[in-house]
Amino acid sequence: MTRVSLYDRISEKRIAQEEAERLAQQNAVLAQPEPEPEPAPVVALQDTPSHFTFAGFNLAFPAGFHFREIQTTVEHEGEPVSLTIKRRDVQQGQTLEQFFEAALQAFREDHPDVRIIRQRDVNVAGSAAKSADLHFKSGHADRHARLVGALVPVAGREDMQWLSIGCEIDPARPALSLWLVDFDGMLDGLAAR
Repeated sequence: MTRVSLYDRISEKRIAQEEAERLAQQNAVLAQPEPEPEPAPVVALQDTPSHFTFAGFNLAFPAGFHFREIQTTVEHEGEPVSLTIKRRDVQQGQTLEQFFEAALQAFREDHPDVRIIRQRDVNVAGSAAKSADLHFKSGHADRHARLVGALVPVAGREDMQWLSIGCEIDPARPALSLWLVDFDGMLDGLAAR
């Protein structure tokens, strides 16, 4: 049996240490966090006359009239999508969490069998927001809904407003399989005006 000399063992230890240091440096370069993306600019609600476009016609309301709630049904490839948009005043001290929980509670009152699938923090027009995906029955049919709510500033004023946007679909319809992606894209477009 041959014995490795003391100098060979010291050399092997030094080589192993150098290799470990090289790997640590290499991993440190790989593990550097990516820079955080720039936050989206906060878009304020405008106190301008309300209007909407329907099939190319623009229906504009006189000054002083503002939408507080819109409930509409749009159609995608022959399949209905229900949309609800609400805007409410925020009193001093009210929080995003309080408004969002109240919106979920109102949904529970209309649909006692509702089940929250996922809840997460998101952004709407640069403002912090909350989102929930919901599942419930409408008659015997399954329904899926997404509710998104945010506290949004109002241009030229110190106060905030609650803005909630929700949609409801029949998840069994193939034409609506990508609707939630389109819905999120619509919300992302709010910041672009």
